[in-house]
Amino acid sequence: METIIQIALDVTDNERAGYLAGCAVRAGADWLEIGNPLNKFEGVHAIRHISSRFPRQYILVDFMIMAGAKRYVTAAKERGARNVTVTALCPDITVREAIEEGKRQGIEVTVDLFNVSDLVESAKKYAGMGADYIMVHFGVDQKRENPDASPLDMLRAVHKAVDTPLSYAVYDAEEARRAVQNGAKVIVVGEPLLSAKDPEEAMREFIESVKAVR
Repeated sequence: METIIQIALDVTDNERAGYLAGCAVRAGADWLEIGNPLNKFEGVHAIRHISSRFPRQYILVDFMIMAGAKRYVTAAKERGARNVTVTALCPDITVREAIEEGKRQGIEVTVDLFNVSDLVESAKKYAGMGADYIMVHFGVDQKRENPDASPLDMLRAVHKAVDTPLSYAVYDAEEARRAVQNGAKVIVVGEPLLSAKDPEEAMREFIESVKAVR
């Protein structure tokens, strides 16, 4: 499976998201993410805004579903998305229902292990439920507090424990290359590429660098 590059549109308005999505597509991104901030500020309308402009692009919606999974899976599917996230911090029944509803509707589900206490055991549990992807996620606030930290050891441990494809959030190309070497199949990146002087060129350089890893 070739490394997938997912550009997270973690901005707060549709106009900026549309511009950055165009940059990402031209740069060679595989997936576009309707980021959680975009969802919060623009709502589900952001999905249609991006999918209508890039109908052939694989789109993931970072809902971080916490409850009522069916309505979110349905909303994403109806608006052209192909993947949604559910947080592992919610009850198991919610994760299970998200996965089951995804399979009924033909939309993939990523379980995000953000801030769980035991990544390996959680990954095993959700792999057993049939998650399409599992995400190892060190959040932006955690990165701000510990700028030198990177849970690559945990990524490696999760990779050894499950066969489910893993996604991994990064903040620079070096970390992304190391993540691929440690088992990540989907590399998720937003900043600092989004705010680069030339976002398209920054994304292209990042994508080419990471995809060169074998």
